[in-house]
Amino acid sequence: MAALALSGIPLPVLTERGLTYTPTLLGEHRRAFSGWLRTSERREVLTYAGNTGPLSQEDARAYRGLLKGEGHVWSFEAGMRSNAFLLPSATTGTVTAGVAGGRYGACLRMAANSSATFLTGMGSKWTVAYWWKLEGQASWTHFIHRAGHFVSSDGRVDSTTPNSGALVVDGAGALPAGDVTLRILGGFGGGIGNPTNAALLVDDLVILPWVAPSAWVTPWYATGQPFGAPYPYHVASGPALYEPRVVLGKVGQGRAVEWWQAGARVLGQEFDFELQER
Repeated sequence: MAALALSGIPLPVLTERGLTYTPTLLGEHRRAFSGWLRTSERREVLTYAGNTGPLSQEDARAYRGLLKGEGHVWSFEAGMRSNAFLLPSATTGTVTAGVAGGRYGACLRMAANSSATFLTGMGSKWTVAYWWKLEGQASWTHFIHRAGHFVSSDGRVDSTTPNSGALVVDGAGALPAGDVTLRILGGFGGGIGNPTNAALLVDDLVILPWVAPSAWVTPWYATGQPFGAPYPYHVASGPALYEPRVVLGKVGQGRAVEWWQAGARVLGQEFDFELQER
């Protein structure tokens, strides 16, 4: 088990430096005119600070983005707006948010032969994840699409072909124009066989502007909680903490490092980070 995790995703911590805990008092300790010590402290919150240790450039980019809260997350609890206020640019057919019976509360319902497009403008590196099931099915499936990879399903890394699921990709497995489109067709068209023309239910849609490391796939699925608390906040958990806490991440100074791996010299980086309790 990882010493520290954000929304279930293990966050590396350099053990030689450890994790520091800095308290901030909500209120103050002060002396009255008489000299008596008084306190108006209502609560104490902690800032957890550490260092990642050596990471490849790709992994460092992902962890920086995770800590900073880059990207978009849709809970679909009450509408189609993401945590960063992005709405779909276009929909076809019948698409309804706030439908009861989602994986984590309400969800998005897409009738057969409908779609929703989000103008995210992703480049060549991206990650799209969501929970989905056809209406009437008993269980949900978690899909993680990553640029340059097969699709990961229910915690299994690169387990299905790139055209699986509800995400629309071109023949090269890329996002058309860099935008994210979810689609459900009737019959056996697209990535989901739908012979009964059932509606598609989607929950916890996550779009990130980097390729998530393979090490994230299994714990992301296994955590059993939404991505964020809400995003860009995270639930921080693990043996390094007395109990899970809701935190906001902050990235500090980084350094270039190099090491030998499998007989080759690797140039990567490490960086400092802080997790501030909400």
